Amino acid sequence: MTDLVILGESMVEFSQIDPGLFQQSYAGDVHSVAVYFKRLAGSKSRSRLMTAVGHDGASNGLITALEQEDVDTSLVFRHPSRQLGLYMVNNDASGERSFSYWRSDSAAREVMPLFREATQVVGDGGYQPCGLAPRPDMFFFSGISLAVLNPETRPAFWDFLEAQHNAGTRIVFDPNYRPKLWRSTKETRAEYARAFEYAHLALPGIEDLQVLYGVNDFTDACDFLERFDIEELVIKDGPNGVCYRGPREHFVEPITPVERVVDTTAAGDSFNGAYLAYRSQGLSPKAAIARAAKISALVIQHKGALIQPDIFQQALIKLEPVEQ
Repeated sequence: MTDLVILGESMVEFSQIDPGLFQQSYAGDVHSVAVYFKRLAGSKSRSRLMTAVGHDGASNGLITALEQEDVDTSLVFRHPSRQLGLYMVNNDASGERSFSYWRSDSAAREVMPLFREATQVVGDGGYQPCGLAPRPDMFFFSGISLAVLNPETRPAFWDFLEAQHNAGTRIVFDPNYRPKLWRSTKETRAEYARAFEYAHLALPGIEDLQVLYGVNDFTDACDFLERFDIEELVIKDGPNGVCYRGPREHFVEPITPVERVVDTTAAGDSFNGAYLAYRSQGLSPKAAIARAAKISALVIQHKGALIQPDIFQQALIKLEPVEQ
């Protein structure tokens, strides 16, 4: 069994079906990671989303949606006055996406104070496990997870992350850079440096590294990230392939381009969830990357971040197996 805890924000998603017509669902980068991990890792593994919601109907709907996907909601905290954030996805003719957000008052921005309140022992200022004991096997967070947190609450997050790291939890970080969520690139680089220092596994995309650090290819990316002594790197570059660098091997796995891209939403997030799921099942890095790439290719041929479960399972059966 693998126990994965994922920190971040789930939101109400409106994805465009036709001009002027949108479909409502729930999504977000970590939401997609949680769902695809659970769908692929099986019943013996646990996917737990650590976030905050409100008391409104949309928040209740989100919890129901997570439970329908068998994602554990024991670390979903309720904020007394805030609600869910919302975003709208528009796609151009090639399937490329653009986003509009309404998230400044999102409950997820206050997840760390709510976690502290839920775990604080009255009288001595200490902490109770709050469902995190025994420690999770893996803890996943993204650049969006960091950006969404109110800056005043980030010190509490770093204390929490250090405690998880020291307890032996494997830390997984995807930079997933969204410029509009940050006050400056200087702030982003400072926070990402701390994240890379803690990470055992990093899952960056070349595009994000290029914007932030001027990295242009896999060689540049590995050279740049080498300073952080990260145990494993899985570097994504869309149709150009995926680069893996670990303790015993270093390779680039080619990717078969998708002929008809419908919607690129959750391309990287579905890859992340799938890769973690397949590795938890004992697949080699090469086999897990090849299989996760097939999942990502499947996702971008459908509208929205999450493929309907029945359609996903039918498509999964048809995927060609890969060697372990």
